[in-house]
Formats: sequence, C-alpha cells, structure tokens
Amino acid sequence: MQEVVTFGEILNMRPEKFLFESKKNMGKIVYALAHEIFELRKELEEIKSNKSVEVVEKIVVLNDVPYSEAKSMIEDYLKSHEDVYMYEIANDLRLDLKIVHEIVEELIKEDKVG
Repeated sequence: MQEVVTFGEILNMRPEKFLFESKKNMGKIVYALAHEIFELRKELEEIKSNKSVEVVEKIVVLNDVPYSEAKSMIEDYLKSHEDVYMYEIANDLRLDLKIVHEIVEELIKEDKVG
C-alpha cells in the first residue's frame, strides 16, 4: 500500500483508510500536516505584509442604453483603448458584460475591430 506523503492525499482519504494509514505511517502524516500548516502560515504572512494588494469591492450601476448606442460606444472605446479585457469595457462604459461580449464579437465579424 502507498505511504501517505502529501496533505492532498490525506484530504482525499476515506475516514477508514485514514485510520488505517495513521497507525501505519503516523510520522509521515504528522509531517505532511505540519508542512501544510507551515506553508499556509507563510502565505498568510505574505498576504498580510503585501499592502499593495487590496480587495476592492464596488457596485457598478449599468447604463440602460439601446443596443445600437451600446455598439457605437464600444466601437469608439476600442478605437482609443488597445489590449483591453471585456470586463474593463463593461466597467468603464457601465454596460452589461454579456452585451459587451456579444457586441465585440459582432464588431470583429464586421472587421470593425481587430
């Protein structure tokens, strides 16, 4: 039977297998658990010390505009913004992301954007 060496393997064990393995390989199980705790603590300290990374939540009120107007807005936006993500277009123009995706695909088919 394979010896337990990683935290992932421990998590994937059925309880009865864990009990059997823990008797057989207690040292390896304790090491895997201690190693996982150490790695998680290290990541947590890195997150705490990295002040430049902040989670920002914001509410975007969407514009209620006709499809043709939204298409025109997106086409104009893309003329002045290269290499943008669709969510950026949606956020900046306050449009629904699904509509933005549909319009961008349409503009690509029409060869109006690259």
